Amino acid sequence: MIRKDALRREMQQWLAEGLIEEDQARRILARYGTGLEASGDSLGARVLTACALLFIGLALLLVVSAHWDGLPRGVRFAGLLALTVATNGAGLWRWGRHGEGGGWLFLGAVCYGASIMLVGQMYHLGEHFPNGVLLWMIGTLPVAFFSRRLLVTLLLVALTALWMVMETPFSPPWAGIVFLGVAGWLAWRRHSNVVMLPVLAALVLWLNLMLSWVFHTDFGPHWRAGHLTFNLALLVLAQVLCQRLERRGDSRWAPLPWLGRLSLLVLLPLTFEDLWKEYLHSHWGWLDPGLWAALPLLLAAIALKPRGILPWLALAGVLLAHGLGRPEQSLYWTVAANLVVLLVAMAWIRQGLLRADQRRFFAGLGTVAVLALLRYVDLIGDYLGAALLFLVMAGILYAGARYWRQRDPEVAHD
Repeated sequence: MIRKDALRREMQQWLAEGLIEEDQARRILARYGTGLEASGDSLGARVLTACALLFIGLALLLVVSAHWDGLPRGVRFAGLLALTVATNGAGLWRWGRHGEGGGWLFLGAVCYGASIMLVGQMYHLGEHFPNGVLLWMIGTLPVAFFSRRLLVTLLLVALTALWMVMETPFSPPWAGIVFLGVAGWLAWRRHSNVVMLPVLAALVLWLNLMLSWVFHTDFGPHWRAGHLTFNLALLVLAQVLCQRLERRGDSRWAPLPWLGRLSLLVLLPLTFEDLWKEYLHSHWGWLDPGLWAALPLLLAAIALKPRGILPWLALAGVLLAHGLGRPEQSLYWTVAANLVVLLVAMAWIRQGLLRADQRRFFAGLGTVAVLALLRYVDLIGDYLGAALLFLVMAGILYAGARYWRQRDPEVAHD
């Protein structure tokens, strides 16, 4: 939203200076899902209004809680019903008359959820507590779908993630994909990157929770090597998809290139020897469900980018680790992971130079710096072994520099 507002102001300035025609400005802005006229309040006003409504909702809950036990049960029920109807009614009225009212609908959804919890407490309804959140989601879904308000959609995503975590110890959270699908469709229609990223994060959570049921274990903070394998494959596929979307230039997927760089969240921990010892000790070999869940994702990444190095490296790595990997080999796997991270960083630096992409260039440069710092703090093997690894890395960097100097003399000169 900040970038759209900045782009709108820039187009208005160009139009005032006569650099472009009004039709051109409108077509450029339409490409990014906005227009010359500001749509409603500014971003700052919308954020502050949303926070104010949230505080109003919290204040109402605290006032009710302070006098809750002293009120008759019928009065409590009627008050909750009136509050929920009033806030949602105000939101629907403003939405119908002015096309606004997202804040009131968000406040109404919060009141609706609080009413479910308090009514269940008053009448001791049911013992399966995740159902309360599920009812909250069911009530919020049509409001989000028909109003297409971002605040309500974000609330739906948050409730879905909460319900999935609460439901998983009892049964697989199959229904979560339905709510996330609706939220993702709304984010795509609204060109909302603010909503799309939480939807994708919740989708990854849903996939991992479903995988935990394949292991026949309750959801909990237990180590599962298969989850690491599966999420590595997810991030490799995300990186390939992001590169394709970047080439298409579709503005609604603007933040997704950052998801490809999140592969370092998996690759950097794999540069530590202790993690490899535990990983190689914990995986189930060829019977690991995480391996078989990861293989289709890696094959899809290879099909989308057959000449890409990272998908092939990831595929070879997971197959070798599950087929031949042993805990006593952890040192060799750690060294290989460090070299892979270094190669990825070098590729980002080169792409940043060729495409004049400062973010990608500094992402690669920062990765090299972080990797050097990690290896200096956490030595692999003894001092001489760590020194040898630094020399190997220096040799790879120097060889890459010479190759690029010969291959791209203009870029190297710049």
